[in-house]
Amino acid sequence: MNFRFLNIPVQIHPSFWIFLIFFTDLYRDLSMESVILGIVLIFSLLVHEYGHALTALYFGARPEITLEAFGGNAQYNSFGMTSRQMFFITLNGPLLESTLIFLSYSLLKSAIFAHHPYLQYFLYATLRLNILWVLFNLIPIAPLDGGHLAQYFLERKFGSTGYKASLMIGLAAVALIAPFLFLRGYFFFGILLLIYGYQSFKILRQEKVTAGGDNHFSNYIRGVEAIKNNDLENAKKIFKKLLKAKETGIRSSATESLAKIYLEEKQDQKSYDLLLKADPDFLKEGKLLLCKLAFQRKNYKLASKYSRDIYEYEPSYETALMNSQTFAYLNDPALSGAWLEIAFRFKPEGKEVLDDALYNTVRNHDEFRKRLRGYLQSPIG
Repeated sequence: MNFRFLNIPVQIHPSFWIFLIFFTDLYRDLSMESVILGIVLIFSLLVHEYGHALTALYFGARPEITLEAFGGNAQYNSFGMTSRQMFFITLNGPLLESTLIFLSYSLLKSAIFAHHPYLQYFLYATLRLNILWVLFNLIPIAPLDGGHLAQYFLERKFGSTGYKASLMIGLAAVALIAPFLFLRGYFFFGILLLIYGYQSFKILRQEKVTAGGDNHFSNYIRGVEAIKNNDLENAKKIFKKLLKAKETGIRSSATESLAKIYLEEKQDQKSYDLLLKADPDFLKEGKLLLCKLAFQRKNYKLASKYSRDIYEYEPSYETALMNSQTFAYLNDPALSGAWLEIAFRFKPEGKEVLDDALYNTVRNHDEFRKRLRGYLQSPIG
């Protein structure tokens, strides 16, 4: 399920619906209360993620929201953002969600809907669910917002050592809070917290972050910190060294970061050459950058190779239109038409403009235009 609201694309993953059915007990109790609880859960998660996404949009990013099993996620390109900006992006998720607590409590206390049991239940479920989720989400362990807030604060003060401290604080929080959650019957939240604790423990064990910060992971964190502080020269030195790292994940992350710095410095060719050497299976945003640069250089075969991957990473009008034009240049009206149809979903009012833009791409191919028109007039799955 995909839609766009307040200029922010939202995707609801199939795993979310499975999670929703079990979380609300809908699989065994198809009651109005269970349905209301499901509506409250969807609405509350969206409000929370819009708190992050709208703040990121204000700071110039292009956020996207995904609801999936166990919660939601607001993704955005943080390149060039300061630690302060990222701190507020993280903070405003639970802050906006807290308004639901205030509103539902005020309406319950006023007894306006006292004679409407389902509305009363809606307000009660909103109050309770959001209190639990805000408090849980502020526990200082990643990937919860509390963990990210602690990480931003400690890294700002102590650099890579602060990152290690944030992981240790998170593990201590799990040891203290998880038993309490199980004793109070909040098994879902308790299990989730143990999973996050295990993930943090693995990071500490695998990376063995030292005070001197000599290993690859801590060096990568230093490079990210240098970008946040606009120290691009130091960041480039760090990432160039990491290109020789044995760990594929670290090497790929360093490649992406360095490529983005080159783009920021208007050195597109350097960025393109660097991404061409990387393993595409380990690239995320880097794969999207590579396809955009390949399209600019008329390397349409390369751009077409990862058309699905880059759209999954950034499902937008721009990505769909670029894919459509890519396949137009490759004289493939079926795929070009399919991608153009997807672009129409983002800007249905600009269909004629998009038609003209694509036809201008292949204006010397009358047969292609005729076939494309046929594909656009027939249903595309």
